[in-house]
Amino acid sequence: MPVWSGFIDGIPQWYGQKSDKRIITASIESSGLQFYSELHQEEWDAWFELFKKKATVVLGFEIGEPEEGFEFHNL
Repeated sequence: MPVWSGFIDGIPQWYGQKSDKRIITASIESSGLQFYSELHQEEWDAWFELFKKKATVVLGFEIGEPEEGFEFHNL
């Protein structure tokens, strides 16, 4: 994904450089993958749509949010 910063204190992170006020982090929770972001809504929406498209290709099934009717897949 664009603007990957690596694992910071064990947490996957995008953006988040010292001079950058934007950040995305991810964690695995019992309900699934959870993201936290500090971005303008339009930028977040574009980044997350790209994530879902790329994850769909890599995993081989469509990725989406439960609120959109998608179900949990146990890998």
